Amino acid sequence: MDANGQDPGRLSRRERTRQQHREEILSAATELFARHGYDGTSMQMIADMSELSVGKLYLHFEGKEAIYREVAEYHAGEIRRMAAEATDPSMPPIDRIRARTRAVIKYLDEHDDFVRFYVSEMEGEGRECCPENGPEHVRHMAEFGNLIREAIERGDIPDEDPDLLTAMIHGAGHAMMTVVVEKGGMPFEIVAEYVDRMILKPLEDRKLEEKRKAGGG
Repeated sequence: MDANGQDPGRLSRRERTRQQHREEILSAATELFARHGYDGTSMQMIADMSELSVGKLYLHFEGKEAIYREVAEYHAGEIRRMAAEATDPSMPPIDRIRARTRAVIKYLDEHDDFVRFYVSEMEGEGRECCPENGPEHVRHMAEFGNLIREAIERGDIPDEDPDLLTAMIHGAGHAMMTVVVEKGGMPFEIVAEYVDRMILKPLEDRKLEEKRKAGGG
């Protein structure tokens, strides 16, 4: 308790209301961006769906672009958190890569609106607030790239350019995710399976073959 008898760790009613409104705005915006795209969504539409006035929206965000950026950052942060929680430092880096990939796919499978939002706006039309440009996504990609480097240094996969491998795995995953969304009804797990079977496993097999040849086997 502080000097006024208040629990400093507990939000005030005003702060709780503010947080609730912010979450309602982001939830409504995610659905609307997924359904109509960035350009097809207006502040009035977000206000109507969140059951708040446009003026209330501007109390929380500078405008539509700020809301868009926050939607992308929130989900990117959650993806990064879940990916980190799915791995154990004691696991070989190649297994941590697999675990992160499965965790990302699991999150996307559970957040349909964000997937449609992400796929429809991936190109971003040059907007600075494109999901791919957000700090959380950049950190996530850097962490994934570090795992690729670890796997190379440990001798799990061939000594290829880690940045290119990171881009290849990410790009292939996104392209497959787009196809899954377009087809509808196809399980998202197939993306993780393809990344493993068509990219990671062949890399491992190639490294094993290199070791075999180097050993004269």
